[in-house]
Amino acid sequence: MGRKKIEFVEAKKKFTSVKYFPFGNVPGESYVLTSDPWNYLKAFLKNEHDSIKKKTEKLGPKKDKLSKALYFTELAESFQRSAENVQMPTKATLTYYSVLNIVKAFLLVRGHDLETNQEYHGLSLNPNDTMDLTISSNAKNGGINIFHEFAKELGYTVKPGTKISLEEMISNLPEIHELAYNLNLTKTSKRKFLPIDIEFLSNNRRWNKLTYRICFEKKHKHDYRIEKFKKGILSKILEESEDSKERVCYLSKQVRNLTHTSESSWKSNYNELCKEITGCNIRIMLTRVGYKYYLDLQPDNYSPLIYYFSLMFYIGSVARYRPTLNEEILEGQYKSLISEVLTSSPKQFLYLIAGFMTNKICAVPMANLN
Repeated sequence: MGRKKIEFVEAKKKFTSVKYFPFGNVPGESYVLTSDPWNYLKAFLKNEHDSIKKKTEKLGPKKDKLSKALYFTELAESFQRSAENVQMPTKATLTYYSVLNIVKAFLLVRGHDLETNQEYHGLSLNPNDTMDLTISSNAKNGGINIFHEFAKELGYTVKPGTKISLEEMISNLPEIHELAYNLNLTKTSKRKFLPIDIEFLSNNRRWNKLTYRICFEKKHKHDYRIEKFKKGILSKILEESEDSKERVCYLSKQVRNLTHTSESSWKSNYNELCKEITGCNIRIMLTRVGYKYYLDLQPDNYSPLIYYFSLMFYIGSVARYRPTLNEEILEGQYKSLISEVLTSSPKQFLYLIAGFMTNKICAVPMANLN
């Protein structure tokens, strides 16, 4: 026997629409609109650092880590601004060092300590490999692998010794997927990032339930592997529902009890539903008009942020150590794609990592005409 039909409408918290984000933000959070995420991130870290007035036994280590995070953020900014004014292969090297240092800042904010033990990239481009990275063995004697800890902090399990191919890396960045697909450089025969809407819903008038649905336009039925909704994790947590628009919608089977006037009830229920949404392999991309959502219908092992880190390590390593491979790969069939990555992805990565570091929704102001 099916559950009793509930009339759902758009969920609002204090008259504000509730949107999905993976940043650990509160429901109904306003955007932090900034044209310069570097300055916002530095100001945030400095404020957090300065708010700790005394270096007590409990808070002293946190204050020290915030100081280091600010240092690495400033270093990352310098590398990236320098990268914007040079050509390949120097651009690739500087961009990777920018990514490496902002990830270090992220790890410090998350409670890891750096500078006290040996640090490793966590990836390697072996001499006999041309198109694959190898995930390094776990660090010994208290050392830290940056890639491993970054992946773990984002909720992924790392398997040392496994390979990550160039094709896999470029297939998993939403901002370049359409270009890669049209150049036949992806590992999938169909487009994998289905454009979707994610809508939080509550029951009309009573407002004591909270759930969500995922919708996509019917025109996408033939271009994407939408049969995935009928199997695996999607079939376990979603069921098809009606929609008045020209869309196909799937409603979450999880309907949570909500106390509409309680901040703690909103936060706990929102966080649980966001966790479920993230588990569906949802990918987000920042645009001039806000965030766009995609459902990865052919997911690989990691998220786009992790694949971007990997790709920057790959092209940075090729640029530094493999001139012949640089000519074959980065100046060959992948040239236009790598150029697009180095143009579009650094700022995309920066806004997203800033969100994870601050638990805020960082976005581009519409007044920014650049």
